[in-house]
Amino acid sequence: MIRGYKISLFTWCLAGLFGLFACNDMEDMPHVDAPTVSGKGQIYILSEGLFNLNNSTLALYDFETQQLQTDFFRTCNQRGLGDTGNDMGLYGGKLYIAVNVSSQIEVLQAATGRSLARIPLFNEAGVARQPRYLAFDGGKVYVTCYDGYVARIDTTSLEVDALAACGRNPEGLCVANGKLYVANSGGLDNPDYDNTVSVIDLATFQERKRVTVGMNPGRVAADSHGNVYVVSRGNYDDVPYRFQKIDGATDELARSFDDIQALDFTIADDIAYIYHYNHASGESWVKVFDCTAEQLLRDNFITDGTVLETPYSINAIGGDVYITEAYNFTVWGDVLCFGTDGRLNFRLNDVGLNPNKVVLAQLSEVVSDTVQTSGSPYINRVWEYMPAPGQFINTETSAYETGFTADDVLAQANARLLKSPAKGALLSLGAWGGYIVVGFDHTIPNVPGKYDFKVYGNAYNGSAEPGIVLVAADANGNGLPDDEWYELAGSEYGNPEVLADYEVTYFRPEQPSDSVCWTDNRGQSGYVPRVSYHGQAYYPAWLEAGSYTLRGKRLPGNATNTATPPAENWVLASFPWGYADNQSNASDGSNFKIDWAVDKDGKSVQLAGIDFVKIYTAVQQNCGWIGETSTEFCNIEDLHYGQD
Repeated sequence: MIRGYKISLFTWCLAGLFGLFACNDMEDMPHVDAPTVSGKGQIYILSEGLFNLNNSTLALYDFETQQLQTDFFRTCNQRGLGDTGNDMGLYGGKLYIAVNVSSQIEVLQAATGRSLARIPLFNEAGVARQPRYLAFDGGKVYVTCYDGYVARIDTTSLEVDALAACGRNPEGLCVANGKLYVANSGGLDNPDYDNTVSVIDLATFQERKRVTVGMNPGRVAADSHGNVYVVSRGNYDDVPYRFQKIDGATDELARSFDDIQALDFTIADDIAYIYHYNHASGESWVKVFDCTAEQLLRDNFITDGTVLETPYSINAIGGDVYITEAYNFTVWGDVLCFGTDGRLNFRLNDVGLNPNKVVLAQLSEVVSDTVQTSGSPYINRVWEYMPAPGQFINTETSAYETGFTADDVLAQANARLLKSPAKGALLSLGAWGGYIVVGFDHTIPNVPGKYDFKVYGNAYNGSAEPGIVLVAADANGNGLPDDEWYELAGSEYGNPEVLADYEVTYFRPEQPSDSVCWTDNRGQSGYVPRVSYHGQAYYPAWLEAGSYTLRGKRLPGNATNTATPPAENWVLASFPWGYADNQSNASDGSNFKIDWAVDKDGKSVQLAGIDFVKIYTAVQQNCGWIGETSTEFCNIEDLHYGQD
């Protein structure tokens, strides 16, 4: 809805509201680049758009890649989100979005942005219940509906399993003390607003009492002691806004802080960050309130002079405070991230129209259920990741952090690739033989004469690091990549310079700073040499063994020094077709046909489809200051996905 409000959905006249504000020149707004923040994964930004214009959006900002995708939902689902996205939450690896006018709960796989379900909220007569706000507890999602009910959604079946009656036109809700606290606004009955908070027992899912508070309650939130705070918005005329406290032990109104006008607030670590916006004067402020001491800490939260024109929502998450900026409600707004000291950390400009909710997703939250969930053209699981030594190993490009075990690395590999399905992250496979095995939530069909899938890497003209691609079908039906592998015969298949049945054993060096020694099954030996700009150990730190052996085929070298030595100008030429990380993602050279599959004897194999892909670095060479050749892997896309 048009929120600068926070009046009921239908109260404001749109044209009149817009006339209150002058246009804003977005070009003049300062932009602070968001830094890479360790452990902060990504943020999702819900923008509600304009009422009845069906233009809500979901944006994604990734701290690692520092990229903002402003219409992430449409990109992932090839359709719009709906009309008036009102609230959003992350729970169990899924994003739940309350789309108010569309009367739907949109459920997304957080890692991929792919829609898992649209849960309709209509009554028996087909009338929209109009979902408003969300709360989560015990494997359930609780949704306030403007028709006077709270809907309970089971997160396994993704269906509404119960309804609980509450007061008129409920808005915010929170979970505390084994109960739901629901703000009953009565917003559709202006000027006869409601003034109660329903207390619903979670065990019986029935209302047990109503607490009388100020007129037109909107937002509620609990502190760590179980006390519940509520914003009551009055009648926008002679009855003022109020910030109030409900005692969690007695479920009675304990105190009104009449000197604090509040439109919205958020609580983190028992500190409430409260904002207010005065429509008549255009003034706004953010205050800091100590819930334990029950007193204001600061009248002005912002300490560095940053100016807010029209604050639209406030979210305290991940140790920071995110405030959205709506300007005049008709232009795209911003997200501002402040530290708890009130200083601006960064600003994301032009995130969407009327941004109203920010959710921070940690790495573990994003990947928690992605291996069981369906509905994506991209990979849905990394089954194995075993890179060879190389200059990018033991860095984030090999999914490694200090102290990681092999299991940790595999989990991180899943998280890196699944959270950026459209080739936003990559993994290095290291020197010759390093490999990755991935799977899908569906079978990629073999369509004769068509390219079936695309392998994303980071190759470009003159910088190809080819990897051999193998495929497998889940012939035994157990869902595991333990079936026969078939090589996709690329342009060099049958080239007499290709070494078949090749093996290389890599040895852990005595000193981590030493080059990594290798021997092969042809009596040769050599090193993965160190380069000056990558100083970490090259041998995988998470491996306990002092050596390990990799197997496959070795393609001919593709590197040429086009300069006169000792000068160096290395060109890594692409093979014509059929290898990963060999040609640019934009070209057909990164596309593959299942029809190319051959068995171990070189005979063509006709597969109806494939469920797993294995890729390994297939060139063994060192290129001076560039170092070893290593295939990089971003993702795989089913080119037939969504087609009949």
